[in-house]
Amino acid sequence: MKWLRSIRQTLFPETCVLCGQALTYGEHVFCHRCIQSFPFTGFPFSAGNPVARSLASKIDVHKATALMFYQKKGISGTILHKLKYQNRPVIGERLADFMAPALEGQGIDYIVPVPLHPKKLRLRGYNQVDTLAKTLAGHIHASYRNDWVYRTRHTPSQTTKSPLERWQNVVHSFDVRSTNLQCGHILVVDDVLTTGATLAAVMLQLRRHLPKAHISAATIAFNYYF
Repeated sequence: MKWLRSIRQTLFPETCVLCGQALTYGEHVFCHRCIQSFPFTGFPFSAGNPVARSLASKIDVHKATALMFYQKKGISGTILHKLKYQNRPVIGERLADFMAPALEGQGIDYIVPVPLHPKKLRLRGYNQVDTLAKTLAGHIHASYRNDWVYRTRHTPSQTTKSPLERWQNVVHSFDVRSTNLQCGHILVVDDVLTTGATLAAVMLQLRRHLPKAHISAATIAFNYYF
């Protein structure tokens, strides 16, 4: 209820996760001033934008999009760091609010988050894209399926690797549980796309089991200048 949230905000002021300023009425997680500085891509959910073209060199992708351009030392890098390492699932929930409009009415049936290996999941305690994917599924009335894809290998970080090394690092790192799979339009969700190796590896396994499905992708950020 709005009145209950208003009382809570008065007693326990919520602050912007980026600048630390107290949020005013109508603001949630991020203040309006910080939102104005978000490096939004403005990409439509399509097969022709730079995100889709980046993936198309590796895998048959139906459509793709990314919310923001990646800036390692900028605001999108800060958002991703807080989401990934500071256990702030509310960030994922809020980002889903911004991502949903581009995906509504696109006939997406299932949303699949890129999974973590159980070892990394135990160390970190959470998968940074789970809340994003689950909230996004609720917004666009899709089925959230974090039980379809799993990691088979605990791989080293991709950060310092070349595009070829990134692909070799992850191409055999995923598999699919085939018992509950259903054909339709599947959206694979991850936090950032650099070379697209991780997303392509997940999509490749889904394609092996569901050759007639439409498989698309969406990420929070896109490293356009990698």
